[in-house]
Amino acid sequence: MLKKVFKVLWKSATAYVVAGFALIQLASVVVNNVSIKDTLGISQELFMQTLFIGVPAFLPVFLLMAYFLRSEDDEVETNKGVVKSENLIPKIGVLPFENLNKDEEGLFLVDGIVEDLISEFSMIKEVEIVSRKACFECRNDALSVNEFASKWNADYLVSGSIRAVEDRLRISVELSESEDGNVLWSNKYDRVKKDIFEVQDEIVKKIINQTVGNIEIKSLKRAFRKPTKNMTSYDYMLKGRALNQKYNKESNTEALKMLNLAIEADKTNPLPYSWKACTMGQAIGMGFVEQTDEWVNEMFEAINFAKEMNENDWNANRLLGEVHLSLHDYAQALKFATISFNANPNNPNVMSIYGDALLRNNKISEGVKMWEKLYAIDPVPFADSSSDRRTNNLFFAYFLNNTYEKCEEIFDLINEITSRTWLMNTFIKSSQDLEFKDEDWYKKGLLDFKDLDWDNEIDRFHLNNENLQANLLSVAKKQFI
Repeated sequence: MLKKVFKVLWKSATAYVVAGFALIQLASVVVNNVSIKDTLGISQELFMQTLFIGVPAFLPVFLLMAYFLRSEDDEVETNKGVVKSENLIPKIGVLPFENLNKDEEGLFLVDGIVEDLISEFSMIKEVEIVSRKACFECRNDALSVNEFASKWNADYLVSGSIRAVEDRLRISVELSESEDGNVLWSNKYDRVKKDIFEVQDEIVKKIINQTVGNIEIKSLKRAFRKPTKNMTSYDYMLKGRALNQKYNKESNTEALKMLNLAIEADKTNPLPYSWKACTMGQAIGMGFVEQTDEWVNEMFEAINFAKEMNENDWNANRLLGEVHLSLHDYAQALKFATISFNANPNNPNVMSIYGDALLRNNKISEGVKMWEKLYAIDPVPFADSSSDRRTNNLFFAYFLNNTYEKCEEIFDLINEITSRTWLMNTFIKSSQDLEFKDEDWYKKGLLDFKDLDWDNEIDRFHLNNENLQANLLSVAKKQFI
């Protein structure tokens, strides 16, 4: 960032000096042909002295104006509503590394290591990180480096390649500026596979030092990570995590097999436990399995073991936050969501539960800011093809904040309106005595939601406000009389 500031000031100063020199040259010609005494009422000598003193004296003022005008120009909006950060926090994008082995097994390892790097950067509050989804979509969408940097407003890009040779890893990595493409740092590592966590630590430290400065990175301490020393467990965990993120029944089933094998290989490795719990929760949520007591107990057992092995495990704490939110235990939801957020403040799933927990604990303005930030950095969640989930949630945050004009703005961006958004928009229109019953969104909702049990439906809104809950129920029942 300092380099960018210096570059702006240097270019501005150069332009100013050239313009100032030209002005003085022009003035020297003018005074020989025009009577300065008659025109301005001062002597020729005083006029030239004023120029010689005034041009250099005005330079600092000009540089300040140039810097602040340039800063305003940087705050541009992209086609997905992503707004460049208003502060000086650098934004880093980690591009998918090249798999030099050219096989599927190698791809699991390479993508897993890159995802670990993204996760490590996400844990550092002094930077912003482009989401994992956006980073890997760069490969799927065949975006060029410049297109990716422009789309996500990344200040810096991390790229590289990995080759696995038996029990050794050969990793090449470089950090470049997105604006000019200048390589700021690069290195090559030839290490045994079990040293992968130390290599990741070194890469993160070097890149943070280049982009932010020499700061203490607490998240890299073993107390926060506790990685396994068993590479078999690590490999199975990477496969299980990758399969978990495919969001289909077959992959979910296979993910559980891989994660159980990871646990079998190292029963003290906390990561496969938290990802197992996440995968089991996904199976229930997406209807892949029936929700039985046995399944739920095994899921909680995995969460609790991950938490016991590493109390700072962001994924386990995130899941506990989600569970307590669903149980309407809002204080506990915020407790675990806060632990998760402190451990991994840039992860979209963590930001989601943290924002929800803030809203349910009457920290409305903080919750709104969290959802606005989440929508800006990750408008389309990993398993989705549109931003509807984010926009519906942002509508909900604005509704609780009573900023109905913002609700109206965001409502127009939603394609698939949820029952919650439909009811709350109906509530807004009714409370303002506006005509809306001939509008398409309303008539579609009457058809889509006519068979809902609104008592249960509103209970699933997880509102920490009995009066609001009762008012919404009253509005819902009036629509379906």
